[in-house]
Amino acid sequence: MTDRLPTLPLAALEGVWAAVYRHRDRLEAAAAEQVLAAWRLLAADLDLTAVMTALRQQLGEASPAAERRRHVQQVTAAAVLAQLAALTRRPAWAALIAALTAILRQGRAAGRHAGHAVMDDDPDQLADDDGEVPDDGDPAEDTAAAYTVTAAALRGTAQTIAGTLLSGVEQGDDERAMQGQADASLTAGTAWSLAAVTASAAAFTTGLVDAYLRRGVQQLDYVTAGDGRVCPTCSNAEDRSPWPANSAPLPPLHPRCRCTLQPTRAT
Repeated sequence: MTDRLPTLPLAALEGVWAAVYRHRDRLEAAAAEQVLAAWRLLAADLDLTAVMTALRQQLGEASPAAERRRHVQQVTAAAVLAQLAALTRRPAWAALIAALTAILRQGRAAGRHAGHAVMDDDPDQLADDDGEVPDDGDPAEDTAAAYTVTAAALRGTAQTIAGTLLSGVEQGDDERAMQGQADASLTAGTAWSLAAVTASAAAFTTGLVDAYLRRGVQQLDYVTAGDGRVCPTCSNAEDRSPWPANSAPLPPLHPRCRCTLQPTRAT
């Protein structure tokens, strides 16, 4: 069996991998900022009065049993999602899609740049972005991917707001207070930040592997952070390394995944 470095100690990275992770972290932070700004502009002044009225009618005076409460929350989430889906008709929707497609292009270019730096074991290549190769991805595929990202983020946002509104009704809050709580959730945009970071990380890995393949790499190791936070799915992917370079599992395998891929190195 080929000897390999099984994990990357993220708390003590050195050399080219320290540079790669700094590069990726900056990219993901910028992606979250860009998407969150576009989302906040899009979702400004969203009126949820109709949803709140329907929710009060469903609950009535008595506190519902746990199973009924889950059903009411699901129904409310669907109603909120319908309101959020209407945002796609606002002019600012195009800017959100444009931000996401730009993140995908930037992520692939940055990942490709990082992949060549790894192959050359040269962290200095990542000192700035001047060495990044312009992305040659398919714009139609990027747009489709951006819509997939927005669908997940809209569902996550709807679930969060539904829970917020349901708690507000149960606590006796008036509609003004509940709208304020919903506005706070919309402004926080947690689902959108997470979606942006995940999309950026996925694009980065795509570019990374593309660079490896262009450099003739035949096998890849799936590499985890090697600590107690590694999930069973990622741990299993690492244990099954090495993988054929053209069929390795591509991190992130889940949101907030810290894993990466590196060329298998025989000793």
